[in-house]
Amino acid sequence: MQTLAPTQKLALFGIAERMRCSGLSAEFIATAVETALVFEGVYDLMNLWDTEDETSERQEIIADIQDMIDECGQTQKVEGVYVRFNDLETIAQHITAFKDSLRIKVEENGGISKLSELTGIPQPSLSRFFGSASMPRRVTLLKIAKALQLSQVEIATEWVHL
Repeated sequence: MQTLAPTQKLALFGIAERMRCSGLSAEFIATAVETALVFEGVYDLMNLWDTEDETSERQEIIADIQDMIDECGQTQKVEGVYVRFNDLETIAQHITAFKDSLRIKVEENGGISKLSELTGIPQPSLSRFFGSASMPRRVTLLKIAKALQLSQVEIATEWVHL
């Protein structure tokens, strides 16, 4: 937990306004600011975004901010599951297949840009989500399910990272 000085808070609000002007959703920005007020890592990433000139780097930073928001919002204790090293490739294949099937539903409902609008999750973060074999977070899946009007059963997978 951090305590920001008044000048740091004002700087953060200025960054938030520049994020709004760049087209990021109000929901994402508000959550990022709330989290940055408490967690230094998000504050630092927002400052990094503000000083970065390259669009691709800014998109990566936005995806990193979303990941940090999800991490910092984790309130439940997570019990780890032992996974044998030899099983990792199979697990990655299952996760990729699940995300590919979910991506088809996303495309049928307007694509990544539309999903970003509906969920408030920045497009770079969604692109990273669908482009990797990382375990999906429950909060992300629930936002996607709500946006696409899917039941929790349709998005349930044993490879969800709580």
